[in-house]
Amino acid sequence: MNNDLNRNKFYFSNKEITLLAAFFVLLLADNFIWTLGPMVGNVIYGVVEGVILIVAAIVVGKKYTVVTLGFVRTLAEFIIAGAFVGSLTAFSYIICAIILEVILLTSDSYGESLKTNIIGTAIYGIVSRIVFLGISMIFYGMVLPNSLLAFMVIVPTISFTIGGLIGTSFGKRVKTILFSI
Repeated sequence: MNNDLNRNKFYFSNKEITLLAAFFVLLLADNFIWTLGPMVGNVIYGVVEGVILIVAAIVVGKKYTVVTLGFVRTLAEFIIAGAFVGSLTAFSYIICAIILEVILLTSDSYGESLKTNIIGTAIYGIVSRIVFLGISMIFYGMVLPNSLLAFMVIVPTISFTIGGLIGTSFGKRVKTILFSI
C-alpha cells in the first residue's frame, strides 16, 4: 500500500521535523534579546522573530509550518511562564501564528511571496503586541503611559515588517543552500 495515501495534510517528514525543531530553538533563543532592555528589545526582537518565522515557512515549505511552531512555542512559553508578566501571555504566540498562517495560505506558494510575507509579519507584529499588552494589563494589572503603549505597538510592527522583508530573501537563499547539498 502506498504510504502517501496514509499521510494527512499535517504530515511532516523527519527532515522537516528536524528543521522545525531548529527553528523552534531559534525562536526560544530570540527571547534573550529582551536582556538588552525593553527599548532595544522592542526594536530588534521583531526583526529577528520575523526573519525566523518567514525563513521557517520558506525552508520547510509546507502549509501549517508557522502554526506548528506557534503551538509548540506556546506550550513551551506557558511552561516556563514568560519572562515579564506571566504564563497567559504565551497565548499571544499561537494567536499570532494562526493569523500569520492564514495570511501565508492566501499566497499560491507558501512563504515565497514578498508582499504576503511583509503584510503577514506586519499584522503579526501588531497583533502580538496588542494581545501581549492586553493580557498584561487586564490579567496582571500592568499600567503603562499611553506614549509607551504607542511605542510598544508601533515600533514592533515596523520591526516585524523589516523581519518579513529580510526573511524572504534570506529564506530563499537558505533553502537553495540546504537543498543543493
